[in-house]
Amino acid sequence: MKNFVFDLYGTLVDISTDEESARFIKKVNAYFSKLGVENFYTRYTNLCRGLGGGEEDSEIDISAVFSTLLGGNAELAKRAALSFRALSRGRLGLYRGVLPLLKKLKDGGAELYILSNAQSCFTVAEIEQLGIAEYFGGICLSSDFGAKKPSARFFNHIIERFGLDKSQTVYVGNDFKADICGAEGVGLAAAYVKSNISPRGDSVEEAAGIAAFATDSFKDLSRYLLSILT
Repeated sequence: MKNFVFDLYGTLVDISTDEESARFIKKVNAYFSKLGVENFYTRYTNLCRGLGGGEEDSEIDISAVFSTLLGGNAELAKRAALSFRALSRGRLGLYRGVLPLLKKLKDGGAELYILSNAQSCFTVAEIEQLGIAEYFGGICLSSDFGAKKPSARFFNHIIERFGLDKSQTVYVGNDFKADICGAEGVGLAAAYVKSNISPRGDSVEEAAGIAAFATDSFKDLSRYLLSILT
């Protein structure tokens, strides 16, 4: 394999967020009231619901919500979105072994990409913060595209955008339905790793029935990916 396309959260990045607790709501309302936005959380959730709908795999871009609430001030909305994310986040870090794996793949001539269900207004900054942006030749996020995994349109988007040969591409993720079934649905080989934030009903055994490789160990995943690098 020459092309390695990764999911982000739960595969490379360990993260916890809380956007529903009373504590978070109190903090975020206080922050936005200083920006002149009262009753922020209620207005925010209503606007997010209003942007939803459409096809099952459609994705909204919540940067539009922050922009609307802040009167169209794009720069202020960008900063506010990052503050919202920081207030909601409990932890953010790479799983052990991620950096060595990315470096070895890159040094071995692999082309690396990210295809993730994520909001660009949060995720671009987090990728930079984690120091992994340099390893990837392309990043496709669902909020930018308007559809999310397991959408075949989203998977095909990264294939077509970067001219990837499916026979030389593997998709790596931690979500059986979104990642493994999604990749298989467009003819991509897939590797599954069950992590601490994989969907509760996922199992390595079920994933192994479809994926080329399935494990609950990032160390074993790394060994497999390096073994198929050509």
